[in-house]
Amino acid sequence: MFAIEMLAAGHGDALIVEWGSRSDTRRLLIDAGTYHSWSEVRARLLKRRRDRYEVFVVTHVDEDHIGGAIALLDDPDLRHRISHIWFNGFVHCEDGGNVLGPVNGEQLTERIVKSTYEWNTPFRPKRSPAVGGPVVVASSGELPVVDLPGDARAVLLSPSGSKLKRMAKVWKDVVIKAGLVPGEGDDDHNRAPSPHVPGHKELPATITQADLERLASKKKSDSSAANGSSIAMVVEHNNKRLLLAGDAHASVLAANLKRYGRMIGEDRPRIDLFKLPHHGSVANLSNKLLATVNVRRFLISTNGDNFGHPNDEAIARATLSASRPTFYCNYSSTRTEPWVTRGASVGTKFKLPKPGKSGLRVTV
Repeated sequence: MFAIEMLAAGHGDALIVEWGSRSDTRRLLIDAGTYHSWSEVRARLLKRRRDRYEVFVVTHVDEDHIGGAIALLDDPDLRHRISHIWFNGFVHCEDGGNVLGPVNGEQLTERIVKSTYEWNTPFRPKRSPAVGGPVVVASSGELPVVDLPGDARAVLLSPSGSKLKRMAKVWKDVVIKAGLVPGEGDDDHNRAPSPHVPGHKELPATITQADLERLASKKKSDSSAANGSSIAMVVEHNNKRLLLAGDAHASVLAANLKRYGRMIGEDRPRIDLFKLPHHGSVANLSNKLLATVNVRRFLISTNGDNFGHPNDEAIARATLSASRPTFYCNYSSTRTEPWVTRGASVGTKFKLPKPGKSGLRVTV
């Protein structure tokens, strides 16, 4: 068994990856959604009463990935289920930095430091006797590989050292923007980002090849320091591969997927499921990135609020890169529903939750 469940995490990510047998199931938890989606994420985690997580991966410092993490580490009914945490704090972004960095009172790091969790244990060089090294991919040599219990492994793709160093320069501004430092009058992490829903043209009633090519030609790239510091990886189990891209930059993913191909002896490595970066943003899914992998099944985690993801342009690019692709979405939204009927004309299939439901589980 090898599967992923995309929880109802608002416009963010909360992903459970599980593998093994019914009697010996292993799991990763990737992010915990936004603070304001925490009640739904929490309800689902509580319903999965037998869950224990080998690793809780907090991919990067953005509210839609990290917001629920603070609530999770505060939750007496759930926090004991976690064994290890992978998260690049300020101490990992800047060589020689102190644990809390320039923002005294940063909520997530404080909770990790005061707990008994193993923090970045597999990674070197260690930052202190109790804190492992950065989750980072060097520019040359072998990609970092971490063996996981239950005959699985994680092959890291992002972030690069230069992206982490850039993040250190803007750390204070980013963590304040993400609400990781309580402001005056705030008792907890309870602020949401201001909505930003860009306008978009309605899809034609029937999508043609020319429409796909026009959409895919749009040029845009992500310059966010926080997204550039995002942890991304391939999880392998039983000859199956799951690509978890976080919000990583397309250039880093493309370069390191080429390295991954050389590592496993495949020019275009087969990927069985690809969780699209940045919730299906065109700025993080370049044609060059898609050309590096052989994949037909894509995952999209977002309700479309705040940023209007997934972008039609990203879906067009993925469709052109694959033969009759399938997209699995954890929400039925104004951004995904139009593709259910219109996508069929270009061989694209969309799988959405049942009416009135959210969240989706997919077998790798």
